[in-house]
Amino acid sequence: MQAPERLDPSRSALIAYDVCRRALTPPDPARKAAMAPVLQAWVRLIAAARTAGMPIIYTTPVSRADGADVVLLPTDLSAETGVPSLTNGIEGTEGAGFPDEIAPWAEDYVFLKRRPSAFYGTGVAELLRMLRCDTIVIAGGATNRGVETSVREAFNLDLPTIVVRECCWGGDAAAHAYSLDKAMKMYARVRHLEQVVAMLTA
Repeated sequence: MQAPERLDPSRSALIAYDVCRRALTPPDPARKAAMAPVLQAWVRLIAAARTAGMPIIYTTPVSRADGADVVLLPTDLSAETGVPSLTNGIEGTEGAGFPDEIAPWAEDYVFLKRRPSAFYGTGVAELLRMLRCDTIVIAGGATNRGVETSVREAFNLDLPTIVVRECCWGGDAAAHAYSLDKAMKMYARVRHLEQVVAMLTA
């Protein structure tokens, strides 16, 4: 019989990837209602991490208001859809902040992130080394873009990674499902929220 999976909170960190207001509590009522279960899943995950004494690292995708730090590279998807290849919020705006239900506490870590990876140009990898954390739990959105990019980079950094399904989201349902069910399974363990909570309390 396989032994139950466990997480050592003293050696692990939770990365709350881009859990900002513009994604989780958008002004559009229908979209806000659709995102409500994801927000509630985040409430539960963060509470479990806090109870276990696990460091929590927040990232938020921002660009300067004048756009000086934005480079829009040509991509097929941007050409097909008209959506820019980089869609950050504006630094300092309400949408770039975090919902009250999961807002960072004083002891948490918050990183402004200007590119899709949680690691590129942020200092997150350096913080993990400083905290002596060699495993990460991560989720957020979009699943198939920023979360998957971060998971692949974590793999390159030799960081064992757990992705929490219910805390991920994406605007493209097929791409979201493929990322969770196929792509990220090559680089991480993809688990349900209940499983991760059990791992933290085992």
